[in-house]
Amino acid sequence: MPIARVNSLIGAGGHPAYNLGMQLEMLPLNEVSRAAIRPDVFDELAEGLNLLGFSGNRPAIVIVGGAGGMTPVDIEKVQAFFESRLAPFAVSKGAVIVDGGTDSGVMAAIGRAVKNAGNSIPLIGVAAREVEMIETFLEHNHSHFILCPGSHWGDESEWIAAAAKAVSGPLARVAIMINGGQIAWEDARVNIEYGSPVLIAEGSGRTADLIAETSTGMKFEPKALSLIRTGKIYVANFFKEPDRFIQKMNDLMG
Repeated sequence: MPIARVNSLIGAGGHPAYNLGMQLEMLPLNEVSRAAIRPDVFDELAEGLNLLGFSGNRPAIVIVGGAGGMTPVDIEKVQAFFESRLAPFAVSKGAVIVDGGTDSGVMAAIGRAVKNAGNSIPLIGVAAREVEMIETFLEHNHSHFILCPGSHWGDESEWIAAAAKAVSGPLARVAIMINGGQIAWEDARVNIEYGSPVLIAEGSGRTADLIAETSTGMKFEPKALSLIRTGKIYVANFFKEPDRFIQKMNDLMG
């Protein structure tokens, strides 16, 4: 069991910290309302997902990576891929998409792509609820939100991986990393820990490229090497070969 999970099960005085009153709420975001839950511990995710309307398991696609460090041109390229390839793939799989839920980088791109696809794909944003004014940062095209414990950017990393596992159950899931800064290292680690293969988008910049280049021996980054040695890291380039990238996702999801 992950250390963070063990700690989260214990409250003040060593007593269980369960949120016995967890309820469905509606967040007002940019003139729309989105369903949300505020779990306190990982074991509440199954109940919380049921409150959100996910009564059965669905395949899951996790998207992690660049947020504020991506240029508008980068985001446009990523959104184009999401619209032309990833959204149709998710529909074909009946998949739920899970990400960090804020209106920046890859999360903004997938939000707009899902909207342009007719909002037919469940898109769950997972964000740390104690980040100052977090609700003003949320991307309003996401259909559902999980507001998890945490007061810093990155505190949501394990919750994203755990939510994907909870919603998918025994069904397939995969995480894709596009670009990314320091938090992306933790995103990759916890998704692997929760049993998801991680597909690296080569050519998307920063952390993703460092992992991709380490995998081919072009660079040597110990953190990347540690991830690669798990056997759960895969690399493909959707800028050059978008169909091959989707085929790799399909292979990983079985």
